[in-house]
Amino acid sequence: MKAIYSILLLLTFGCNNPNGCEETKQYAESFEANVVLLKEPKIKYQDFILVGVDPTTKRDTVQLLPGRWFYNIKPFCDVGDTIVKQKGVPIIEVHKTKKMFDTTRIDIELNCIDYFINGKTIKQWNEFEESYGNKLNKSYHSR
Repeated sequence: MKAIYSILLLLTFGCNNPNGCEETKQYAESFEANVVLLKEPKIKYQDFILVGVDPTTKRDTVQLLPGRWFYNIKPFCDVGDTIVKQKGVPIIEVHKTKKMFDTTRIDIELNCIDYFINGKTIKQWNEFEESYGNKLNKSYHSR
């Protein structure tokens, strides 16, 4: 429970604290995961729960990523995808089994300012998704 409160405090006051940026960066880099999803990710309280197989050991695993910023990857996750979060790196990689937006990899990064999805801010990403969807609809209807 203390860990949850610590994370909430860090995320809430990180911007007001002069060292907040460095603390946020250290927080984002402190976790690791490597799992091929056998189930859709679950969110429970502040935890992001990944159920699947560890590709290194080939054993069933349940991996926990504590923190709300991991929620941003849920819309990109399907059963069979591989989720990779290397310790020391503020990026979560979603390696897709099927292409999504003409790519097989989605990177979600947390930095001091915002979340980035494949190098785009959330606002830029939403605009990209919208234009991508419109492009798909136009090409579909022109057939």
